Amino acid sequence: MSLTVLVTGATGLLGSHVVAQLIDAGYKVRGTARSGTAERLRANHASDGDKFEVAVIDDIATSDFSEAFKGVSALIHVASPLAGAGSTDVVLQGAVNGTQNVLIQAANAGINKVIITSSIAALLGPAQMQGGKKFNETGTHIHVSVQLTVGAHRPRADWSPLTREDALKADATPFEVYATSKKLAEEAVWAFARAHPDIDVTTILPPFLYGPAGRGQVLDAPVSGTNRYVYSLISGPAGRPLPTQSTLPSFAHIADAARAHVLALKAPLSAPDSPKRVIVAGYEVAWRQAVEYLHRAHPELRERLPVLGAEPETGGWATLDSSSAARVLGLTTYKTWEETIEETVTDLLEKEKAFAIKI
Repeated sequence: MSLTVLVTGATGLLGSHVVAQLIDAGYKVRGTARSGTAERLRANHASDGDKFEVAVIDDIATSDFSEAFKGVSALIHVASPLAGAGSTDVVLQGAVNGTQNVLIQAANAGINKVIITSSIAALLGPAQMQGGKKFNETGTHIHVSVQLTVGAHRPRADWSPLTREDALKADATPFEVYATSKKLAEEAVWAFARAHPDIDVTTILPPFLYGPAGRGQVLDAPVSGTNRYVYSLISGPAGRPLPTQSTLPSFAHIADAARAHVLALKAPLSAPDSPKRVIVAGYEVAWRQAVEYLHRAHPELRERLPVLGAEPETGGWATLDSSSAARVLGLTTYKTWEETIEETVTDLLEKEKAFAIKI
């Protein structure tokens, strides 16, 4: 009999890929969706038959999950507000209270396997993303000795320095609010893990995610989430300059990030002082590299691409050590940046046609 996994955020980019990979791996999946998108999600998975069903959850932070957890063996919690998805209070409450709510109800339902989507934004604040150092899942520059923290299931981590007070400042950027929400949410995860040592917990920390939409994703426009950065390379006024490299060049293809979540279901238990906190980062890509690639690979898009000039050198970005993914999950291969840009752009062009977008 197939195990059933509850996946929150099944209508989104990452959640939809997690659902698809679980189904392809032989699991049954129950995906959460708000009432306004539930029927579209069901329709998108019509070909999956009884391998997929929808649980209507209108508010991840307050809704009752008792029906959603019936017959479920594991939880993959992906749902969380994206940067700019609402007011500061909405983003913080959705991430933190939502995580706490679903974890408490998972424990009440007897779930003993939990995988949570965190982010490298919980690990590194905006200031730490500059400076050229390499960081691992402890949040510490890897050439510095790490002091273990005493306490079961407590991450050996120096977290992003952002605080709730920083997020509530009037001049806080949407990314700072998002980064704070992910930090506070993951701190709540490990507090929960310490209080429930019988539950096996893994957090997955991806960087920026790019790639084609998931087969079950509910879309209202050609692009969503961090794919907007890639879309900016092929959309905008003619003759515009190359976008400023405002994102960490480290990224993961959406399929690789989803694969990490699926692999985590079978990852062995961790030692009490070594929690499973996993960075999933494939390669690095600067926007200039991506535009140069598109010039070569897609000459038909040249009129849509930014004009390359004498842009100032971008550098000094932090890099990520993803050896935890190999050690904990056995994840050692990733899609290249060329594959990622190619698949993302191809999908965006197809979505433009589907939405009748004229450029």
